[in-house]
Amino acid sequence: MGKKLNGDWAVYVALEKIGTLSTVDPDGTPNSTPVFYALMDGEVYLGTQRTRKKFRNMVSNPKVCFTVDTPKSPYKGIMIQGTAEVIDDDEIHGKFHEALMYRYYGHPDSAGWKYIQSLGASALVKINASKIFHWDFS
Repeated sequence: MGKKLNGDWAVYVALEKIGTLSTVDPDGTPNSTPVFYALMDGEVYLGTQRTRKKFRNMVSNPKVCFTVDTPKSPYKGIMIQGTAEVIDDDEIHGKFHEALMYRYYGHPDSAGWKYIQSLGASALVKINASKIFHWDFS
């Protein structure tokens, strides 16, 4: 278990919609991908297909960096460094799917949610934070 987000920075992460997940390719090259995510109990969770490069990278090297930032004034953001942990708990996976569905699609009958569901089973990943940095230029 890593550090947890709380206070104003937890609210900031919960309100923003897109994060950037950086993983490490087998040859050491960084790989960054925009991702949907959910903040649950102060920790960042994300889902991905097991066939995706980011997932394969996290399995072979769990070191990750997750960033959420505001690209317009007032500029602010947060960077979480840590390790990725694949979560195989069905109850947590269900809570994540429900949180994700309402966060991004509003209801289970939306076209976007139906598309996500059509992709099949996904892997749930939790970021165990070891370091958290933030900035606020407002």
